[in-house]
Amino acid sequence: MYILIMLVVAAILVDFILRKVLEIPRSKFWGKYEYESLALERWDKYVMVAFVLFLVLDMIFMFVEPYIVAWWFLGMHILLKSIDEWKYKQETKEYVTSFVQVGFFFTAFVLLASGIV
Repeated sequence: MYILIMLVVAAILVDFILRKVLEIPRSKFWGKYEYESLALERWDKYVMVAFVLFLVLDMIFMFVEPYIVAWWFLGMHILLKSIDEWKYKQETKEYVTSFVQVGFFFTAFVLLASGIV
């Protein structure tokens, strides 16, 4: 569990440092992301529907642990957001922090799924 806490602290610290170095303003902590691409926005909705359906089926049949489904959803959501920022908002350089977040989410997912944490 300490590894996961250290990973979260490292992700917050790296995000803070990258925003200072690249001069990226802080985004809202909580809020809806506005996609520039309609296709990626549609994919985000598909991911949300698939997440809810798979979570309901997982609660009934217990295929995998629910936290794995939640981490998969969050990782896919951040990945779609970072692809949209990379393709359509390159001048803001926000995609750099989003791709770093995807890396931290993937690392945490691997640690959780493998049973290390």
